Amino acid sequence: MTEQATQTIDIQKVLPFKYDAGWTGVPNSIFEIYSFHPKFTGATMLVYLFLLHRHNHKEGYAWPTHDQIADAVCISRTTVGSSIRALKELDLILVERNPTHSNDVYFIKRPIADRSTFERKFPEALEKRIKHEQSRLLDIQQRRDRKEKFEAKRRAAKQGLL
Repeated sequence: MTEQATQTIDIQKVLPFKYDAGWTGVPNSIFEIYSFHPKFTGATMLVYLFLLHRHNHKEGYAWPTHDQIADAVCISRTTVGSSIRALKELDLILVERNPTHSNDVYFIKRPIADRSTFERKFPEALEKRIKHEQSRLLDIQQRRDRKEKFEAKRRAAKQGLL
């Protein structure tokens, strides 16, 4: 079996559908852990995904310009800059100035895969997660209350008591 055929089979194990136009893999911890950091916004996610997409395995880094990133993911250059600063702060990328060109190069670092390690390093993520969990509990209770009120009205309506 050729390497190309093996790669196609492996892709079909990853994606739930046939897709030949290219794809980018993302570590699960980006969705499940890093999303709780206050500075990891939707725009930060887009920039991170684009850097993964543009990563050159032979060179070991990605080198898109801020304009290329902004145009590709439909955000402003200012947002690109703030997203890159957040990715650096979260230790997901290392940024170096290209010595032969006028743009930056981005070395993508391995994300933290353990929530408790991440929250020790970034306690603000723990605070955000706790607030989120409290908000979700309140939401669950409110939905339960609405359902009970609805059921009471439904029973009353069936008995002709409304």
